[in-house]
Amino acid sequence: MPVLIIGWSIYDKLPEEEQKEFALIERYRTDYFYECYEYENAKGNKNYEWSDRCFKNQEELLEFFGYEMIEDLNADAVYARRVETFTDQDAKKLMKFCDAGNQIKVMGAK
Repeated sequence: MPVLIIGWSIYDKLPEEEQKEFALIERYRTDYFYECYEYENAKGNKNYEWSDRCFKNQEELLEFFGYEMIEDLNADAVYARRVETFTDQDAKKLMKFCDAGNQIKVMGAK
C-alpha cells in the first residue's frame, strides 16, 4: 500500500481529525547534515551522498521543502500515512495548504 508523505506546512494547516491520521516520521535540522558529513568524512568516505527512507538525496529534500540551501532547514518535519489511492484531486486539496516547495510525496505507488 502506498505511503503519503507531507511536510510540516501542510500538516499544520490540516484539521485536527486529519492530523491524527498522520504520524511524525522524521525531523530535519541543518546540524544533523553537518554531523552526517563529518562522520562519513572521518571514516574516509569522501564521496558520501546523504539519503534516508524518505528522500534519495539532499537535493530532493531541499526541493520538497522549497529551500535553496541546507542551512535553511530548521527542525522541518515530515509526516506519513498509508493510502489506498492518491489522486490528482487529493494532491490539489493538500497543495492549497503548502507555503513553499512541493511538500507532497507518494512512495510505493504502482
